[in-house]
Amino acid sequence: MIWQGLAQSGYGLSQAQMDRLVALHDLLSEPENRGLTSVPPDQIGEVHILDSLNLLDFPEATRAHSSVDVGSGGGFPGLPLSIARPDLNVTLIEANKRKSAFLSRAVSILGLSNVRVLAMRAEDAARTELRDSFDLALARAVGPLPVVLEFTLPLLGTGGNSLLQRGAREPGDLEAAEIASSLLGGELKRVEAVSPYPGARNLHIWVVAKKTSTPQRFPRRVGVAKKRPLA
Repeated sequence: MIWQGLAQSGYGLSQAQMDRLVALHDLLSEPENRGLTSVPPDQIGEVHILDSLNLLDFPEATRAHSSVDVGSGGGFPGLPLSIARPDLNVTLIEANKRKSAFLSRAVSILGLSNVRVLAMRAEDAARTELRDSFDLALARAVGPLPVVLEFTLPLLGTGGNSLLQRGAREPGDLEAAEIASSLLGGELKRVEAVSPYPGARNLHIWVVAKKTSTPQRFPRRVGVAKKRPLA
C-alpha cells in the first residue's frame, strides 16, 4: 500500500528510486537494526520514509544543491531525500557510532554516490570547513528548538534554510525559535502543519532562513546548548 502511494505521490520517482526506498525499508527492518527505530516495520514506510519525502513539498528543499542532516539517526530525512534527489549533495552527521556505521553501510548498499556520512557532533562539525557551507539544513526530532537551531544554523551559508521536522507546537515554542534564530543570524519564516501520510497528527515543519553569518561563539562547546538553551 505504501509503495503504491509513493508511485502516485506526484514526486516523480522512478522505478529505480522506488527500489532503493524499498531496500532502505528492508535494511531498517532487519533484526540487527531494529534498535535504530522504535517504529514497527510495517509503519516504517509511512512514519519515516513518507514523512521524509514530505520535504519535497517545500521549495527550500527542491532548490537546494547541498544539504546537511544533523543527528541523522537511522537516516531520516537525509537518505530518502538523497534517493529522491540524486542531484542533491547530502551530508549525514551522526555522533552515535552504531548509527553512523549503519548509515555508512546503507549508503554503500544503496549505491548513493551523493551521500557522505560523518561520525561527529554537530558542535564539532561547525568548527570545521563545513561551517557556512550548506544551502539546506535538516533535523528531525533532535531536541528543543533553540538547541536544534544552534546545531543547524552555523552550518548554513547566508541565504540557506533550515527545515526542522517536529511534532506538536508547545506554548512558548514560537517565541523561543524567534529569539534563538535572531541570536544565530537567522529568521523564522513560517511554521507549516503537514500531514505526510494517513493518520499523521500534530506534525509541523519550521522554516528558518539564514540571514547573516552566525557569530563565531556559536555553537558553544559540546553539551552547553542542551544545558543552557538560548531561549
